Amino acid sequence: MNILDRYLWKSTLSGLLMAWFALTILVIFFDFISESGDVNENYSSLQALLYLSYSIPSRLYELFPTAMLLGTLLGLGNLAANSEFIAMRAAGISIGNIIFSVLKLGLFIVLGIFFFGEYVVPKSDLAGRNFKSSLSNKNVVMVSGASLWVKDKNRIIHIGQVWSEEKLTDVNIYTIKENYSSLESQTHIETIHKVAEGWEVNSLSKSTFSDEGVTKAFIEKDIDPDLINPTFIGIASVKPEQLSIAELSDLIQYQRSNNLNADKFELAYWKRFSAPLSALVMLVLAMPFLFGSQRGGGAGQRVFIGIIAGIAFFLINKVLNQLGVVYGVSAIVSAFSPPALVLAISLLSLSRKNT
Repeated sequence: MNILDRYLWKSTLSGLLMAWFALTILVIFFDFISESGDVNENYSSLQALLYLSYSIPSRLYELFPTAMLLGTLLGLGNLAANSEFIAMRAAGISIGNIIFSVLKLGLFIVLGIFFFGEYVVPKSDLAGRNFKSSLSNKNVVMVSGASLWVKDKNRIIHIGQVWSEEKLTDVNIYTIKENYSSLESQTHIETIHKVAEGWEVNSLSKSTFSDEGVTKAFIEKDIDPDLINPTFIGIASVKPEQLSIAELSDLIQYQRSNNLNADKFELAYWKRFSAPLSALVMLVLAMPFLFGSQRGGGAGQRVFIGIIAGIAFFLINKVLNQLGVVYGVSAIVSAFSPPALVLAISLLSLSRKNT
């Protein structure tokens, strides 16, 4: 790393950290206002703050691409405003060399953010959901992804996968005798669907234990109105975006093996790879503004430009992702086309700056 790299990296990092911190505090503040609506005698404002503290890693991950754009505009914008880029170019350093230097820093940070989103964010989110659920119901424990343990009177229920509030799979119910002396029965249900009459169970296998031995029964389909309290299921329902890559991969394989639609899980899977790439694209997107006529503008003007560009990218990303799901476009194309489109526009704009 030469002197130029250190100088550019220092300026970029200072702007990035400033923008990242400001955005996170702002979003957490609005989250707290929203969470205040749930405050009651069992859920205090302090507990709401503690719950939101678990969401900080998730917010940091979500806001990173926008923070990269704003941070680059802020940090390197000061260099542009002071005509330091002009001096660099007069010394024989091309725009490409400057961008390549900043991209090297961006690549290191993006790799760190990728692993942060894969290993830290899901665990923090799980801990937060467990914390909040423990305040309202101490008989519910989430162990990973959308897996759930529930204690309901003399029954202990393990739900392998909570797909939604209407669909559960790989459910095991352990019924304890009333005096808690031993196990009374063990029931395994492959799939459960919420219907108007209650819960529709499919492929139920039940083993009942007694002094005479074990009695086994199998039911292909049945309706049970009081099988599981729906409140427990609502607690564990998670969005695909909240799962790790490994968990998403397992869900996709399960859906495919059962001839079920896996589009939303595939999109969430590939977005875990495209999201860090979007941060690098945001860095490149900032460059045309820095080397263009905006170099004399103030910090406020650059931040405003960054906000507009960030909102535009956010909308393009959402629209193209949803259109891909609706029209059956490949999840890879839906996930990577927005950053690819913005990257092409940025490179085209930069090429004009060089001419």
